[in-house]
Amino acid sequence: MSLTLRGIKSFNDTLIEELPKDLETLTLYGNRINSFEGCENLPKGLKILILMSNKINSFDFSENLPRKLEKIHLGYNKISSFEYSENLPINIKELDLGRNQISSFEHSGNLPRNLEKLNLYDNQISSFKGSVNLPKNLKKLNMGYNQISSFGVSECLPIDLKELDLGRNQISSFNGCESLPKGLEKLDLWCNKISSFENSEGLPRKLEILNLRSNQISSFEHSENLPKTLKNIYIEWNQSLSKEQLLLRYTKFEFGTFLEYIKFLQRHQDFIPILNEIHGNPRLERMKTELEEEERKLKEDPETFYNLINQN
Repeated sequence: MSLTLRGIKSFNDTLIEELPKDLETLTLYGNRINSFEGCENLPKGLKILILMSNKINSFDFSENLPRKLEKIHLGYNKISSFEYSENLPINIKELDLGRNQISSFEHSGNLPRNLEKLNLYDNQISSFKGSVNLPKNLKKLNMGYNQISSFGVSECLPIDLKELDLGRNQISSFNGCESLPKGLEKLDLWCNKISSFENSEGLPRKLEILNLRSNQISSFEHSENLPKTLKNIYIEWNQSLSKEQLLLRYTKFEFGTFLEYIKFLQRHQDFIPILNEIHGNPRLERMKTELEEEERKLKEDPETFYNLINQN
């Protein structure tokens, strides 16, 4: 149910008090609510609560929120601290605090222990210091558009974290990336200031997706250090990489024949991960099918396969 842009100033409003008792999802986007005071008037069975673009400035009084809440969206509010977040319902698995005014992880140990997804996009956090207190069950953490300048103290992050978004920060190198959670599978570093693959050997060994779009990478030197587990690496819009470099370096599906691709890999064995972003592009999907068939045929006759390579 949506009560968007209704001018509601508090949870004591009659519109709130008259809500259906069995309601499970409620959107209160774009109102004027500045506190959780009166939230006991919300339906007891509520599971999803969207409070984006209000004026809430703290978690005080949140102990009266419905205990069955699983997701709460508080983006575009005025929350500056995790203080009093221990009052939030223990069953909350997803908490959106994007575009607030949080500057550190102080009091983050108060967050619900079952929390799995935390969005801190566009706050004012400059360090991972104190993140050791984040819920141990946390799997996804979005810290895009903050003020992080390095991987320093990233060993404080939850050890079971699977996805970390650090896009639009100020990270300039892979120095210290060995401190990242060992089980990390997806790392977004889009729109930072990374200029090379140097020290990338420290990246988590289970990493499958690495987003480096819109950085300042000018060479594929040291790319042999990238984790061999990588399935997708996104590197478009790096200003110093020429179109030719991108064409030859990160997609095997632009080669005219599978033989060309094999010969290329023989010359450039240092670059292990190869882009696999082909879904939704009929031309590339067709080329992939053709290349796989050619690969199968060549592998059935190894002698002819290697003779062809040596002849060319």
